[in-house]
Parts: sequence; structure tokens; C-alpha cells
Amino acid sequence: CLRGHTASVNILVQVSETLLASGSADRTVRVWDLSTGESLRRFAGHRGKVLAVVALGGRSGKAGAGCLVSSSTDLTVRVWDIDLDCQLSVLSSPDTRPNEYITALTVPCTGTGFLVGGSYDGCLRLWDTNAHKELRRVSGHDKAITCLTALPGGLVVSGGRDRLMKLWGVPSMQEMGVFKGHTAGLSALSVLPSGRLLSAAQDGKLKLWEVATRKQVATLTIDPQLVSALSAHPEGHIFAAGPSSFDIQFWDLEAKNEIATLAGHTAAITALEALPNGWIASGCADGIVKVWDPEFRREVGHLVGHSGAITGLFAMTGGRLVTASACGVMQIWDVDDCRLLSTTQRVLTALAILPDGRIASGSDDQYIRIWSADWTAEVARIPGHADHITSLVYLPSCDRLASGSRDGNITLWDLGTFSIFGSLKSHSGPVTALAIDPETEQLLSASADGTLRVWDPLQCQEIVVLAGHVSGLTALAILPNGWIATGSRDKLVKIWTHTKSSMMARPVSRSTAVSTTLETLRDRAPKIKAAAEALDVTMTLLGSAPALTEDPEGESGDVSKSAIGGFS
Repeated sequence: CLRGHTASVNILVQVSETLLASGSADRTVRVWDLSTGESLRRFAGHRGKVLAVVALGGRSGKAGAGCLVSSSTDLTVRVWDIDLDCQLSVLSSPDTRPNEYITALTVPCTGTGFLVGGSYDGCLRLWDTNAHKELRRVSGHDKAITCLTALPGGLVVSGGRDRLMKLWGVPSMQEMGVFKGHTAGLSALSVLPSGRLLSAAQDGKLKLWEVATRKQVATLTIDPQLVSALSAHPEGHIFAAGPSSFDIQFWDLEAKNEIATLAGHTAAITALEALPNGWIASGCADGIVKVWDPEFRREVGHLVGHSGAITGLFAMTGGRLVTASACGVMQIWDVDDCRLLSTTQRVLTALAILPDGRIASGSDDQYIRIWSADWTAEVARIPGHADHITSLVYLPSCDRLASGSRDGNITLWDLGTFSIFGSLKSHSGPVTALAIDPETEQLLSASADGTLRVWDPLQCQEIVVLAGHVSGLTALAILPNGWIATGSRDKLVKIWTHTKSSMMARPVSRSTAVSTTLETLRDRAPKIKAAAEALDVTMTLLGSAPALTEDPEGESGDVSKSAIGGFS
């Protein structure tokens, strides 16, 4: 499974032969490696659900995976650099009005940096993504623009709720023609291999158009309400389905006749995708995906793995199919033998053992799960954070569980009711590690904001803030002698002294600190390895500090690479 999204996956876009991008109602855009099933990138700048995603290609003179562009109900259009894992720009005006969010995007000319967007207010916008600015804005439709597609030669076709399709030149954004014929709003546009334009609308009709003359070639009525799923076969045939029918209709659009009806689904068909070998995949509201051989009018595959309605299908090379559902999960299948290619194991990002033997786990789906001691039963599933769980620790002083998250918050949980006991919200960056001081029973937290914080978990109060690193903290450990070790992305390990009655820093021998740390790691390494093998779980390391290396002469080496501080 491709797990990571926490809400419906609305958009799938192929970036390259091995990379797939997805947009979700959870406000994020993700990039996936289809060979491993790994989420390579998570872009989380939007504050509303993602409406559209397009692959922009590489920046001028740059090699690599290139860029993505996404639009959202937050009124912004954002450009993301996949290779640098960052946001390059925000293409939105400060005077954007509430009804001007971008509902459709297309790239008219690969390599030019041009981007065209259609908005809810009926306007079209042209951006230069290289210069990060809007070049033109034209009023194109009387109602919302619902779909866009690019044609060869720098042309763009827009479809709107005003029942019209319009042809535009880029970069002039001059209107070059109007396609008239639908009696309800447009829902989809597609360019066929023949160069003709296919349109689907809420009048339940499919229309085939000659672009040069804007004339209709053929019209088919699929459903009296609307077309809910549409796909073009490699040989030029059309598959379509409507929400009131559980069947797929297979049409020869040129001959204007129905070739076959494929029946077998028991709920509304929500997605269709033609496969390179001539088969067709259909997704259903009940979460089932079926694979069909239209030549012999028979079902050849039955894919069961989703718990929500299928929202997207995407055919890849090598006989692979990507399926997405309303539960936020994507899966990769081998279509030939209906086999799930990627592991279905959830990526765990945190673990804690409770006194009664039960196990608490945190994962990248924002949930904390409580498991039986043998991992055979899920006892509870606890929501509460807005991002990945990064750390869990049991608090013996109050019999509660503390969780840290990439959302920057620490939450204390009552293990009897699994309700929130308290929240600690002082960090300005993701919480990367938690620990309990066994002497004082205080809670320690490390964060990407570069600080180490000490808390009273009973009073839910912050005691002290310690700042010594110049970059985010990635690791935290309590040493047997009571010292505290922190690791950071600044490539330093800092050792802090701890006394119960004093806040003053104490001098500590660096060689002693390094020796003690190495001895502790040597003692604990076999136990840690054995525990991991026994649990047989996959852990995601959220950060790492460089390993300490012992100096052969008993010295710590370059003293600039360690630091001493203190707290109580």
C-alpha cells in the first residue's frame, strides 16, 4: 500500500516512469516511488484541500524529476521542486477573492514554464513559473471552469459549467473558437491519439470533436444524469459509466455504436482506466477494482484491498496498476496475476511498551494504536495529531502516554479512556524525540526548532528551555549517570549535566562523556537488535546524529565537536 494520505486521494499524475504524484483532501501533495512504494516527498503548504496537480517538468537548464504545481481551496497555486524537496513559489495575488480558487491546471508547452489555470469565477490565468509571476488574466466563461486540456501547438481548451468549450492560444490567451453542443456543464476533456477532442458533460453525453473546425463528429448518450467515469481504449474505443448504472459501456465512437456491456459490479462505478495491453480496469464505490478483457467480454481480475470508494486508477508500464481510494490509501498491483506488489505493512514511526505488556505504536497516518502484547489485536486507535507521530513515551508518574508529532505538539493521553489529559504546545517545529528522566520523572522533548524542553507532566507546565544547537534536534537520550545527550542536524552531539536541586551548569570531562556513551551503546546494542527482530516491525528513522568514535589515546578529539551545558 502507498500509505500516507489521511483523506480522499483526488488526483493522480504521472511524473516519470517510476514516480507518481497524488493530491488529497488532507491538504498535501505526495510523490511516490512506484518501484518501492515509498513516499519520497510530502508537500504540506496548502491550507485547504488540493483541487488540481500537474507535472511541470524540469526547470530551465536543470536535470532531475522537475517540479509539480498544485492548486487548492485556500486560493493559492504552489510550485514544488521535487529534487530539492521544497516550495519554490506561490502563484497567487494578494487581492484574490473567495471565488477565484483554481479548479483546473494544464501545462500547454513543456519546457517553456507556462502554466494555465481555470478558476471558479470563470477566468483563465497564464503564469510564467520561471519568473514566478502572472502574465495574463482573461474572462473566459460565465460560470466556473471545470476542466482544461492542452493541445499540440500551444493551444488550450477550457470547459465550464456554462456548457461551453473554448479554444485558446498561448501565450496570447486569445480566444480562437467555441465548441457548442452540450446542454449541461462540462466535466472532463481528453485528447485522443487521433488528435480529436473528447468531452464529457453532466448532460450524460460524450462528444467527439474536430479541433480545427470545432465540429461534432459523434455524440453518445451514456447516462441521463451524468458521466461518472470515462477512459479511452488504446485502439480508439471509449469506456464509460454513469452513477445510476453498475455496468460499463464499451463504445466505438467513430461508428456511433455500442460494442458491449461489461456487467459485474454491485455498486456505482467511480473510475475507469484503459490498460496498455487492451484490458480495462474499473473501480467501484464499494472499494473493489475489476479488470476486464473487452475483446472476450469477460472479467479477468478482481482486486480487493480498499475499504473506501475507488477515487482514481492509473496504469503504469510493466503491467502495474495504481489504485486510490477515499480512505486515503493507494496500492500498486500486478494486473496479470492480480497480486499486490507493495507491502501492506503500515510504516511505524514510534513505539512504547506499556506496563501491562501492551504496545503503543505511532505511524505516518497520524494515529496512535494500542496493541495486545503479542501484536495480534488492535485494542484502540487514537486520533489527535495533525501530522506524523514521531515519538511515544510512557509516563510512570501519572500512568499516561505522551506522544510527539511533526505538528509540533506533545499530547498526554489517559490510558484508561484514551482521551486527552493535556497538551504541551511550546515548540515551533516538529517534535523529534521524547524521553523521561528517571530521577525527576520530568518529560524531555527535542524538536526541529533546535530546542530541548523540560516539562512537568503532572501540571502540564514547561520548566525550562535549553538552546545550544544551531540546527534542529534529531535525537535524545538519558545516560545511566543522569546526563542528557542530544543529537542535531548541525552534526554535533551535546552532553548536558543534570542535578535535581540546581539549575547551574556543571563542567563535565568530554573524554569521560564520550567513553560513557560508547560503553552504554555497546551494552545496549544487542538488546535493541534482539527486541527489533522479535517485534518484526519496520521503523522509520526520523533523524540521526553522527556516531561517536573513541579516540585511541583516550581523548575526544576536536573539542569543538562537543559541548557541555546543564539543567535541572
